[in-house]
Amino acid sequence: MGVKGCWTCRERKVRCDLTLPACGNCARSRRVCKGYGMQLSWPRENDKRRSIVSYSTRRENNASHLEIIRFLNSSSWDVSLSEAIRTGMISADHLRTMRVPRPAYLSPTVMDSEQWQLIGFFNESKSLTLGPTDEEPLAEFILRVAFSSPSDPTNPVLQGVLALASLQVHGSSQSSRYKNRVVSSVIESMDWLDEQTLLQNLVGTMLLYHYELSHESGYKGKWVTYICAVKNIINTFPTFHKLLQREYAVFLDWIYYHEALAEFTIRHWKVPYEGCGYAPEARSLLTIQGSHTQGYASLNSIGCPTDVLQLVVHTCRQAIVTKKPDANDVRFVIENSLELERNIDREVGDYGPIHMQSETAIDRNTHICSIHRLACLIYINRAVHHVSETEFRHKRLVREGILLLDELVTCQNAWPLFIIGCEAVTEEQRLVIMDVFERSRQDKRRRSSHIHLIQYMVEAVWKQQDLDEENKIDYLTIIDAVVGGIPYVPPFA
Repeated sequence: MGVKGCWTCRERKVRCDLTLPACGNCARSRRVCKGYGMQLSWPRENDKRRSIVSYSTRRENNASHLEIIRFLNSSSWDVSLSEAIRTGMISADHLRTMRVPRPAYLSPTVMDSEQWQLIGFFNESKSLTLGPTDEEPLAEFILRVAFSSPSDPTNPVLQGVLALASLQVHGSSQSSRYKNRVVSSVIESMDWLDEQTLLQNLVGTMLLYHYELSHESGYKGKWVTYICAVKNIINTFPTFHKLLQREYAVFLDWIYYHEALAEFTIRHWKVPYEGCGYAPEARSLLTIQGSHTQGYASLNSIGCPTDVLQLVVHTCRQAIVTKKPDANDVRFVIENSLELERNIDREVGDYGPIHMQSETAIDRNTHICSIHRLACLIYINRAVHHVSETEFRHKRLVREGILLLDELVTCQNAWPLFIIGCEAVTEEQRLVIMDVFERSRQDKRRRSSHIHLIQYMVEAVWKQQDLDEENKIDYLTIIDAVVGGIPYVPPFA
């Protein structure tokens, strides 16, 4: 249907000259031209032609149809698409941009109002419950698994979600009942050979791990129990291979992130805990296949560079494993570590992420990836290459890391915050780090209960550096002494 005129002329019932952007009739008569676009209108009072009525065509004996009045609401996207179709100018703006509503996984009769509120809180506060990695895809995956069995109130994933949310909303006294249900459900599971049961139990146990990280018991090292349980299941259950699928990539990357950073704790706390002797592996098919692609930037599905985690694991395992490895294995690990280091160094670039030119604004997740890469290179310089803190390239990495932390405003990622924070030597640098700590603690949108512990350890490192006036004590000795001085296993995830 062609354009008949501007809306002002159509209301006046006069011929429009179709001048753009405003018609000449309106300009000459000093009227406001209402333009030529589509307008939505509603029936006027006593307008029988357009009155809203409902005619029921069903017979009285046909009980299969519900007597419900439904409305079809058009959004701005629908109107924009209609205009594009009409003009024959469908652009990329409309391709794959339709917002499809999520299905209602659960029947309202399955959960009470309090539990629905907790589900809503979990969905809206993902950064608080699942941080510090990219929690959006992870939360969607967890909720999908939680709602996979709507008729089963003992689903450990659903109860784990409720436990995490209740801990933040109500505290430990009320959240413990949901936590206990997760534990009972996992322990009492019978069919571990079933893929869905195995997946639910693993996700439920990881949620218990996050529960302990967020709970005050996390500062007593109880999180170790659950990460060890996950590692044991992964490495001893023969059915785990069923979960090595592309659709489970975010779940596998989630586990690997926390496994890898636990290796850092093991190395420097000096007491390897029972049951966690298995070396972490990158199991996500997307990560494994992508790492063999030329030009591939190693990034897992929760926002942390996989090559960073792999290099941290390689470095820490060399210090942890007491059994003397085969010479060929040593050569392979060294070559692999050097290749990972070169890849990370290439991603950082000659001038660092702060100076990279970009036409679009860099999002927070990209900055977090850069923070991990910088922290990794700093740690390898100090722990492997024994580079001095005064070496020019090392000082540049530290400067870039501190600048990036300041630009982030807050940082809940414990490991890079600790590594970069320990390198602050000048008063100016330390004041920047202290400001980041302060802002991070005050950020109630993200998990920050662990920040004070990281700050305490960083300050302890600074004190040892200042007391070592002759600079005779090496980096690893100070890090081992400070981390090992904590009376419980400190989390760095």
